[in-house]
Amino acid sequence: MNVDTKIVVLAGASGNLGSLIANAILERPGMTSRALVRSGSRQKVASLSERGAEIVEVDLEGPGGSEALSKALTGAFSVVSALQGGADVIVDAQTRLLEAAKHTGVRRFIPSDFSYNMFGLFDGDNINTDLRLFFARHAKQARGNVEVVHVLNGCFLDRRVLFGFLGAIDPVSRRTFLWGDGKAKMDFTTYEDTARFTAQAAVDPGPLPVEFNVAGDTLDFPELVEAYEDASGKPLTVVQMGSLDDMDAEIFRRRQAEPHNIFGFLPLMYWRAMLSGKGKLGPLVNAHYSHIHPLTVRDYARREGL
Repeated sequence: MNVDTKIVVLAGASGNLGSLIANAILERPGMTSRALVRSGSRQKVASLSERGAEIVEVDLEGPGGSEALSKALTGAFSVVSALQGGADVIVDAQTRLLEAAKHTGVRRFIPSDFSYNMFGLFDGDNINTDLRLFFARHAKQARGNVEVVHVLNGCFLDRRVLFGFLGAIDPVSRRTFLWGDGKAKMDFTTYEDTARFTAQAAVDPGPLPVEFNVAGDTLDFPELVEAYEDASGKPLTVVQMGSLDDMDAEIFRRRQAEPHNIFGFLPLMYWRAMLSGKGKLGPLVNAHYSHIHPLTVRDYARREGL
């Protein structure tokens, strides 16, 4: 390896976003991606290995293995986490990563946030966000000389999220579901563009803002409907579900009825934060990376034929 090569250590490279981030890093000259995988999981990232990524087997979730983890991070410029899971992953495993980064002199740590402005929410607004906020507060105190940067991209502009999990727009029935007045601005970014911006954040030699806000599009609800209709050429039926207070009551009702079925109420928690404006991103850094041209809602819907 060239001595001038910058190394970005990536945890979670076998996942959808993680693999996109790894490939975005590998596309940049003078950079290499070092992917951390569980023992026996090399095959899951075989394509990255073929492209030149280093693959290191290491235990991230167990209490042991700190020496192996520190060795895996030695020489790295930054560490990016694209891990997904519960508290054992988002808090415990990422804390081990951060501690190793601190002990090995890593410059920057990017935790697995990749969402709307979680710092605009209160504890309890979203159970997934609560975990990430807990880690963010811990990281702020425990980071040492490591620069912790939170990549925030709004809602994923994707079939699986905006047009799926979120329950906001149903392309099949041509319906969209509104709570409140829909006046709050909301941010949308594809997985691919989030990965490109994350790769940029991972290798940028200059200091970065703690909140690294990026977006492919920023729209209120009527503008979102208009963008989709314009791209698809088909009208949407807007189903008015009630006020934001009604939405809170519905989230509470669903949690009480099926407390273990998180997918029964978690999408509403995300949609609530967006429609209320709590999740609106602050100033974007897009202009600093003008070579990245992110897709808008119109671009994506038209490209995917939604």
